[in-house]
Amino acid sequence: MTLTTPKTSRHRGARPALGYALLALSLSQPALGADIEPVERILNTARAFAATAVDSSSPDQETHIEIGKLDSRLQLTRCAHPPTAQLAPGARTDGHTTINVRCSEPVSWSLFVPARIERHLPVVVLDRPVAREQVIRSKDVRIEPQSVSTLTNGYFTEMDAVVGMAARRRLMPGQVLTSAHITQRQIIERGQEVTLFSARPGLVVRMKGVALEDGVEGERIRVRNSASKRVVEGYVEPSGAVRVAL
Repeated sequence: MTLTTPKTSRHRGARPALGYALLALSLSQPALGADIEPVERILNTARAFAATAVDSSSPDQETHIEIGKLDSRLQLTRCAHPPTAQLAPGARTDGHTTINVRCSEPVSWSLFVPARIERHLPVVVLDRPVAREQVIRSKDVRIEPQSVSTLTNGYFTEMDAVVGMAARRRLMPGQVLTSAHITQRQIIERGQEVTLFSARPGLVVRMKGVALEDGVEGERIRVRNSASKRVVEGYVEPSGAVRVAL
């Protein structure tokens, strides 16, 4: 895990955090001569919490954490014990976030510290343009470290997971492939003539049929038996045949 050194936050979250800090200052101004809580200890508490809160289950993951800078003039009564930290309500452990640092004694105070948590993982990226409905091949993709903090539709870490899938729309080189970009390749089209088959030990029955709907591998579709005109349901096989029950 890689932790960055504290930097001045320039994103929107920095202003609310300072606002909360000033509010806390007005409510818990230390008495004359009282010990002052070091701003650095507050920031270190937020940083340590962020480091433990982020998902680090992948050994290939790199994590970068930036903690916003609080006003150095902030004067809060020193906490009798190390301050505690938790995510602010509605905050996440990816991207721009806010960490709530709190003290309960001798004086209760609470600060909202802005932070940015970015996770990098080797993920599947497009190596060349792919047209809509084009089947993705191994030469179309590569593995490359990317920030995954803002990928809300998921991502893939293995090329085998996307090879053979079809693009939902035109995709460009450098794009991180997500589940929103691809779908299972359509094997059967409505109206297509297909082979129906049913098998059990020692017996395989094959017959012709017409698909009544589109189908992808493993999908259950309706097919009309060309001989009996009866409509049956079966499962699409990778070969394009439809497996039905005897």
